[in-house]
Amino acid sequence: MSIFFMLSISVQAANVGVIVLLVNGTIYTDCVNIDDDKTAYDAFQKTNLEMEWSDFGFGYFLNSVEGVGADYNAGKYWSFWHSNNEGTDFQAAMVGADDYIISSDDKVISLSFTAFDYAFNPITNPPFFEYQELCENNLELKKMTLYVDNDKESVDEGSTIDVKPGSELEFVLRIKNLDEDLELDDVFVEGVIAGIDDGDDLEEESDSFDIDEEYEDELSLIFEIPYDTEEETYDLTITITGEGEMPYRKILNYKVDVEKEKHELTAEVLSAEEFDCNENFLFKVKLINIGEKDEEVSLKVENEELNILKEESLEIDESDSEITYFDIRTPDDSEGTYSLLTTINYSDEIITQETSLTITCDETVNSVQNQNIQTEEVFDDIIDEELQNDKSNNLGFFALLMIGNLFLIGLIVFLLR
Repeated sequence: MSIFFMLSISVQAANVGVIVLLVNGTIYTDCVNIDDDKTAYDAFQKTNLEMEWSDFGFGYFLNSVEGVGADYNAGKYWSFWHSNNEGTDFQAAMVGADDYIISSDDKVISLSFTAFDYAFNPITNPPFFEYQELCENNLELKKMTLYVDNDKESVDEGSTIDVKPGSELEFVLRIKNLDEDLELDDVFVEGVIAGIDDGDDLEEESDSFDIDEEYEDELSLIFEIPYDTEEETYDLTITITGEGEMPYRKILNYKVDVEKEKHELTAEVLSAEEFDCNENFLFKVKLINIGEKDEEVSLKVENEELNILKEESLEIDESDSEITYFDIRTPDDSEGTYSLLTTINYSDEIITQETSLTITCDETVNSVQNQNIQTEEVFDDIIDEELQNDKSNNLGFFALLMIGNLFLIGLIVFLLR
């Protein structure tokens, strides 16, 4: 098995079953692949049949199939059919082949050479084959498990998934390659929750891998529901794709129902921190209001052993968030692991979270600091001694200077006599 990351989102493509009842009674069947939102006309062009079309500007008209064109005398023409909504039979198309848009993997289209009744309804129906008979899908979803905020839930296709703002949805899908001869390449899953991110779609995709013949493998798809999403029900589409003999895919549809509590906050605090002794650090607490009401909040961070007590009061509007930083200093000689307790009080609710605070007092650093202190003390002693010597020397100098001055004054007085 090889794994690699998809650098770009591939163009989605649909497999289409094709049945053509030829004039000689032969039934031509095929399965062709076209890009999503292409038409039945594009699908017919992918077959191995020789077809001639005329473009009238407003649409295409099928002139002939395998050289057989309209029989005007008998009033026979080529008629376009498509499977009904239940996928159980054909119905005559009410639009031309170039106006019949195909964007899913359950469509069967057909042609028959037929006369028409008085209401211009085609008379000769082509034989019907179910989609699975024409387009075998060698990509099988064996099992899917859903986790909402790490809680395992059972979910059926088409069901509703209940979440709240900030929830994490993880889909774990086990996929099997049913082909006995070919590897299933570039298997990956992508999902879209429409309009949930402030009106924008939330899109996620998995890594991609290959699955060997008749083997199965597992991948996951994770959604983080935005904190500011509105209470509403959103459409979720999950698409599994892979490349075998032809492109395969499976599409799953769900509903995501976002519900808010009247009062609810969520807090983001680091679970562990590491610092040195006598170090300043900023302790970050992020609060997000995912409830329906504005909240008045009191916030406290504390540890009695370390003599840490920080408190703050704040207001948080609905669907808003606030970040608070506390300036904390670790004490000297406090090496060890401590529990720093964060307590959030709001609307008769209490949230507590603990952060493991590991404090290290590096002996080398302490030794260097002690050496620096001792060096400073020795240096101070030397300076004091020098100052004392300087003081003694200065006193002798001043004494000699005074004696000299007295001798000079006496000499001057003697000469003046």
